[in-house]
Amino acid sequence: MNPLSPFFCIVILLIAFITGYLIKLNYRINPVVGRYESIEGMRGFLALGVFIHHSSIWHQYLQTGYWAAPNSNLYNQFGQTSVSLFFMITSFLFISKLLNANENGFKWRSFFLSRIFRLVPMYFFSIWLIIISIMFISNWQVNVELSEFLKSVFNWCFFTIYQTPNINNSGFTSFINAGVVWSLPYEWLFYLSLPIISIFLVKVKPKIIYLILSLIFIVTFYKFHGIVDYYVYSFIGGAIAPFLIKYSSFYKKINDIYSSIIVLVCLFFIGQFHTANDIYCILLITIVFTFIALGTSLFGLLKNSTLKFLGEICYSTYLLHGIVLFTVFYFGFGFESIKLLKPLEYSLVVFSITPLVVIISFLGFKYIEKPYMDKSKIIIQKMDGLNGK
Repeated sequence: MNPLSPFFCIVILLIAFITGYLIKLNYRINPVVGRYESIEGMRGFLALGVFIHHSSIWHQYLQTGYWAAPNSNLYNQFGQTSVSLFFMITSFLFISKLLNANENGFKWRSFFLSRIFRLVPMYFFSIWLIIISIMFISNWQVNVELSEFLKSVFNWCFFTIYQTPNINNSGFTSFINAGVVWSLPYEWLFYLSLPIISIFLVKVKPKIIYLILSLIFIVTFYKFHGIVDYYVYSFIGGAIAPFLIKYSSFYKKINDIYSSIIVLVCLFFIGQFHTANDIYCILLITIVFTFIALGTSLFGLLKNSTLKFLGEICYSTYLLHGIVLFTVFYFGFGFESIKLLKPLEYSLVVFSITPLVVIISFLGFKYIEKPYMDKSKIIIQKMDGLNGK
């Protein structure tokens, strides 16, 4: 077995599933039910897919010294298609909210507050872990001017929307979390584009201040960060299902068996592409997502309660799995030692890491994500009460 073998990903998925099942036995969750539960189950797969993707990249990096896409269509798509589907989920959920906004309009202040409380706490925790790791590697010495050090930390704290500089001049900065933060600026781009998008979707238009802030952010993002078309296509692809649900009865006629077969066929063809940054691949991914958003469950698999549990903790999995891999490889084994491992030995190490990733993700969700999500709900309820809503 090696990190590009199909058995490598199958074993990881099985271990993660068993670990999630055992945790779920002792932790009560409120599972998503109804039309969107297939999406929640899919999210469990996606975060693990990114973990599998980076596990294969790490093996390649340790052998060659180059951080690059895996030499495998399957393992590259585990990462790229997963992120594309994450973008589609974001688009689907919030375009749906806009389409379903009532006569009172969309509550923009509550929306942005909830996004901050949802994304920032766990992100800041992951950045804190990165800084601690870098300082430990640097023997707790600041190797650059203090202003440069603070500037680099500042850039990372703002989701690297402007730059992704090395912290304390450490070349390991982006490797520590496997570079996963690149997708988060696009999440914020979508969120802050919604006021302009909403002009065409809601009856009650947003206040001018939200439109101005939206326009300023888009222009600034484009100037300093640039915009990759294929990532935008993913958000567009995710916006198709909300319109089908709102304005047609197509989803009511979908047969789960037939649609599940279509999804599997599309996934097979997606695996023939080396990269998801291809218009035909994006179209296939859009078909997959649209059917799942409309209720396709892959023969019931995506409605499994354990998968939905893994989906609930997926943000922590996404942000923390790279840090776990780096910590074990660098501080546990040492790069010089782990690069000498045979492919089977490396695979066994990753298998042993997998339960740790799931457990840490669960703890991150329980003690960081969930408390802040609950706090945001309380604050929003108080604001609505003060506004007489």
